[in-house]
Amino acid sequence: MLKENAVILFTRIPIPGKTKTRLQALLTGEECASLQRAFICDIFKVLQAAGSGCDVFVCYTPEGDPARLIALLPGAHSFFPQSGESLGDKMHNAISHVLSKGYERCLLIGSDVPLLKSKTIDDAFHLLEENDVVLCPTVDGGYYLIGMEEPCEELFRLEEYGVPSVFEKTLAATVKAGISCAIGDQAMDIDEPEGLLRLMEILKQESPDVCVETRKALCGLRTASG
Repeated sequence: MLKENAVILFTRIPIPGKTKTRLQALLTGEECASLQRAFICDIFKVLQAAGSGCDVFVCYTPEGDPARLIALLPGAHSFFPQSGESLGDKMHNAISHVLSKGYERCLLIGSDVPLLKSKTIDDAFHLLEENDVVLCPTVDGGYYLIGMEEPCEELFRLEEYGVPSVFEKTLAATVKAGISCAIGDQAMDIDEPEGLLRLMEILKQESPDVCVETRKALCGLRTASG
């Protein structure tokens, strides 16, 4: 029997010195790991609140103890390690793994978007009802969410990730593959110092119930107090 919706939270295990390393111009390794933990918790809360009733899978980098994530996210449906050589391979394999369990639709989302809204998840699933693929771009030219009903390896064959052309090249790959693609909400991913500082400014204008764990983590940072 087909199940409807699944989301993969695609993340690193929070380890000091191994996660959010580009923020170490501002933060210590422990602070970076603390912030990563907070992002994961806030995003997971948003996924749980989505009206689409999705099962949440957590796909993590093999480095580190997965018990760290299991303790953070006791309500997750399942945890499994990333597999593959390139980032593209790892994302494709993760989506294939979850869709093989009988879900109609699957979204894969990164862990750098603490400002994620439940509506964005619901909208992405809705877009998949009439399109083969959905992509949600980041401000810097990448994407933070990709979703589909069937695995499509062609979309993950980029030579390089983490560059400003990733979204456009992936969009072009959908055209080449002859499949329809809808574009969802744009978001800001937080992986550079400028993005973190911008996040802190945005949170001053947001309701206190937005990014609760991220706010707690930021309170203890020297950047927040400086």
